[in-house]
Amino acid sequence: MPETMRPETAGKVPVIECFTLAWRFMNANWRLLLAAAAITAVLSQAGVALVLAVRPTNATQSMLAVTLWDVIAMLPAMVASMLFTAVVLRKAIRDEFIGPTGLAFGADEVRLLAVALALMCLLLPLGGLFFFVMTGVVLSRLASSPEQLDILLNDPEAMSAALEAALGPTGVLAFVLFAILVMALAVYISVKLVMVNAATIGERRVVIFQTWAWSRGNMWRALGALILTALPVFFLGNILESLRLGVLEAAPGMVTLVATNALVGFVLAMGGIPSIALGAILYKGLRPADFVAK
Repeated sequence: MPETMRPETAGKVPVIECFTLAWRFMNANWRLLLAAAAITAVLSQAGVALVLAVRPTNATQSMLAVTLWDVIAMLPAMVASMLFTAVVLRKAIRDEFIGPTGLAFGADEVRLLAVALALMCLLLPLGGLFFFVMTGVVLSRLASSPEQLDILLNDPEAMSAALEAALGPTGVLAFVLFAILVMALAVYISVKLVMVNAATIGERRVVIFQTWAWSRGNMWRALGALILTALPVFFLGNILESLRLGVLEAAPGMVTLVATNALVGFVLAMGGIPSIALGAILYKGLRPADFVAK
């Protein structure tokens, strides 16, 4: 179980201390969490394997069809992430570890699934607006097929030139400002709701909007703690992605793709433990003493 903030910092977010506590939890528990990370990393690739096995490859598909296939591929990964998050938070908040791996599918997991669905509904309008602008206004002018879009996405200079040609200087500026606004709003919501999973595990019931006010006065501090804690894993992820792409280029194929994805997913799951633990640290440090979950 991670230490909590010192009493004199209760109600505040000491950025360096939170970073230290989160990584100290990782150092103390990484061996215990290895099996859960490995199992969920493999499980997360079930959707990718299914899509690669059944998706038609000899026909041009619409942007909507490509998006639907992507959603199918991501669903098992979302469930796997939820299962692993529950394992880490049970240990971090209640000092509980179930069975040999910590994995289970009980009340905690169902509550986290409910939280995830609620957050998806909350962010659906924002995501829908961004999707509409990207597919209906921007991408449809850049490429007529997913293949052309893939080429542009892998060539930043070509993408920049295509954007300017399709939208014009004013349109490009408007698109950049729109993207910044959406990103800023998404970051704000993410920080305000960073404790929802930890609170749901800690209170043993679904807790979402009641945590919104807990970060009042600590928005920038909480964001700083989140960024600092995740930064090492961000750089590690970039290195692993480069290596993964190199392996895929040398030995392309479904087995290689699924195997490299699972391996990278395992490493990033282990690297993500401090960020999950940080949610527990913030929850225990900022939770009002008289809070009652409703």
